[in-house]
Amino acid sequence: MKRLKIVEQIIIVLIIAVLIPFITIGIIISNISQQSVRNELANSTSLIAEFVGDEMQSYIKHSQEELNKIALGINYIPDAIAKLQYFTDIENRTKLFKNLDIIESYQIPREKYNSENETYTISSPIDKDKKFYLTAKINVNIIDEILDNETLKGRNVYIFDAENKELIASNTTSGNAREVMSDFAASENVKKGLFGTKKNTPKAFYKLKYPNWLIIVDTTKKVTAKTITKARIRIIISLVAAAFFIFILVGLYTYYLYINIRQLFKGITAISKGNYDKKIHLIKRIFTPHEVVFLAKEFNYMTNKVNMSYKDLKKKNKELKKLNEFRENLVNATSHEFRTPLTSIIGYTSRLLRQDIVLDEDTKTKSLKIIKQQAQRLSGMVEDLLVIPELESYSLKFNIQEVSLSDSIVNAIEYLQDENYEFKTSISDKLKYVWADEYRLEQILINIIDNAKKYTTDNIIEINAENTGDCPVVKIKNKCEKIPDEIKEKLFEKFIRADSNLTRTTRGTGLGLYIVKGLCEAMKINIKLECDEDFIITLEFNDYVQ
Repeated sequence: MKRLKIVEQIIIVLIIAVLIPFITIGIIISNISQQSVRNELANSTSLIAEFVGDEMQSYIKHSQEELNKIALGINYIPDAIAKLQYFTDIENRTKLFKNLDIIESYQIPREKYNSENETYTISSPIDKDKKFYLTAKINVNIIDEILDNETLKGRNVYIFDAENKELIASNTTSGNAREVMSDFAASENVKKGLFGTKKNTPKAFYKLKYPNWLIIVDTTKKVTAKTITKARIRIIISLVAAAFFIFILVGLYTYYLYINIRQLFKGITAISKGNYDKKIHLIKRIFTPHEVVFLAKEFNYMTNKVNMSYKDLKKKNKELKKLNEFRENLVNATSHEFRTPLTSIIGYTSRLLRQDIVLDEDTKTKSLKIIKQQAQRLSGMVEDLLVIPELESYSLKFNIQEVSLSDSIVNAIEYLQDENYEFKTSISDKLKYVWADEYRLEQILINIIDNAKKYTTDNIIEINAENTGDCPVVKIKNKCEKIPDEIKEKLFEKFIRADSNLTRTTRGTGLGLYIVKGLCEAMKINIKLECDEDFIITLEFNDYVQ
């Protein structure tokens, strides 16, 4: 059996999966639409008949009520001339009545409708004995006014009397009055005021109670063409346009798919012949499938796999070396720095526990102070080690609140107070409060001041805090030995110290400034470092209380 190409298969699939279903759906939708619009036409025709009937009934009833009001006041007009003048004024003012007159009861015409001028005679008694009546004629051909609406236009409206005689027609040129009445008389299946044998041109009727008239509304072929036929044409056009669009879209998709698959074939052929440097270059458009792009990408990746593996291995070795260096620095720093406070704590604790000597109170107090200091030092180092993973993973939580910056500086100085060091402080009385985590802010200040204590050459630490341009600024300054340029750029990194491993004279893990930098960035505090003749760290607080 011959295998079909992709283009041939797609054409067959389009005919089976698109064209046939579209034709079927079009027929179904067209029939459903026709049925729906037909029902709408029937309902609207019935509503129009009822609407015209109610309007006609209300118009005649209103005219009768107005005539009754006029009849009540006739007897109070003294002479005939005054009455005639009164009738003339009413006709000119209301434009509702014509030929207002007083006649005897036997003179009231039986045929109240006048076909020549399309008027209807109404009357109202003016005396208790009903011998004399006030009569008037009203224009009842108001159908055009009632149908003065785009929704109601296009229908023919007829009014017949009790003897099925045509009285009024909205479209006198149609000449369908007899045909409409014949359909009504011959109609056996009358539902909801509808009749007629043609489904797409329904007719509706409405009977007036007074006068005894019959109103019939006929749906014209023009209305049918505007609704049912027009809707059917729109559906067909929409389906044809949709099918055309689908064929165009699938055609473009097939074209690009075919070209790109040929590129894959060429690449595979080249690899099979030993050309391992062959690259696949696709025509990437919106119609290019993800799978084809993925295959081309994987193919090109395969040809460069050896080189990429080497680069990846080199990168991993570099990371491993860096991680090993970090591990060695951490082990060396913690083992050396933890040993000193632990030795002091164990030594002084053992001294206090000895039973063979008697210690005075000053010696006990001094020993306890040393134990406390070393425990605090050990606690600080543990805190530094614990806060690093949280900083690097951005999971450190802060309790941001309104904090007194001056109180935090004082607390940090009291925590690090040492008789061997002199703290020169200058804190402005108007120093603004800042938005920060109070505990972490004090940790920043303690680490900076403790770092200044370690490397000061004259045992003097200067702390200045004031508002600079409405922004609270803290500067911590100390004299220090010259720091090499290669160390200056790395002072905020992990395990970086101003003194080298060979000349180290200070204690510490080398994590203090690294933690300070991380906490400042997390709380949006600008930190600056100057280390020429003096070592100066400046903190600028952007979030402060106005």
